[in-house]
Amino acid sequence: MSSLAMHAGALLRRLRAEAYGRAGLARRARARIDGACAVVLAYHRVLPRAEAERLAVEPGMYVTPESFRAHLAALREHFSVLRLGELAERLRSGAALPPRACAITFDDGWRDNHEHAWPALREAGLPATIFLVAERVGTAGCFWPDEVCRRLAALAPDARREVARALLGAEPGARPEDAVLAHWKRLPEADRERALARLRELAPHGDGAARELLDWDEVHAMARGGIDFESHGATHAILTAVGRARAAAELTRARDVLRAQGLGRDDLLAYPSGAYDDAVVDAARRCGVRAAFTIEPGLVSRGAPHLSLPRIPLHQDISASAAELLYQVPGRAFRH
Repeated sequence: MSSLAMHAGALLRRLRAEAYGRAGLARRARARIDGACAVVLAYHRVLPRAEAERLAVEPGMYVTPESFRAHLAALREHFSVLRLGELAERLRSGAALPPRACAITFDDGWRDNHEHAWPALREAGLPATIFLVAERVGTAGCFWPDEVCRRLAALAPDARREVARALLGAEPGARPEDAVLAHWKRLPEADRERALARLRELAPHGDGAARELLDWDEVHAMARGGIDFESHGATHAILTAVGRARAAAELTRARDVLRAQGLGRDDLLAYPSGAYDDAVVDAARRCGVRAAFTIEPGLVSRGAPHLSLPRIPLHQDISASAAELLYQVPGRAFRH
């Protein structure tokens, strides 16, 4: 997509969101969060745009620090922001929630959560929960989807398409990296590892060894500063693709690592990549998970299944401003 088209799209999204707000539709949507339901927001990374571009971060994986601060200001003005653990417990017990109840979450445990998100949260005086990949805390590098994006981004456009075609055995579409990611997320883990090895041969540049995930010192500093940490699995394995025994082991190991660090006190889980099925839900239940969250858009409500609760994912492309946030939240829940 050309730069001009991207700017035009961003302008149209902003104008649509502002018109939605002027018409009173955002206020009416918020009024429907009436004490029996709540909004749970799902973020990943908070990064300056230049840094996100340098790292070839997927567009749906980050917001800029400026956008995040605008979000927090709007949340303070229009919502009652609770700790996720408190919100989940009220849902479980049937206790009433305050009108326009909301919780803020982050997946994965990126180092930029410490650098950019935490200072903004402190300034706003708002709580948040980070779902950690327990065995990746303090390790170098990133996750395999990020590696895919970076290795492909390091190639010229024609070479990128050629490599994606070789990996997929088919034409990759407009964005080769999106096609590769979508296909590989459905693969069994062993098949994906073989495919990654092939990508590393075809695109040997673009991977990074720098630490991009939180370390334990950063985690504990944030925990002392009011941030909660819960489980996102042990290794970020997609639980629906690894079998019942491995899924149970992933959840058990993550729980044990967090508890050894004095964390995970609310026994909450965000499914890696949002993937779950009946077997994964059963594994979570057996592991003692009290509430588990997906990335399916919607409101959480009393009486809903506590091991498949929805969240509203947010990222820069759909929520660059406060008006766009209020268009998405909670309106997006009612448009799905």
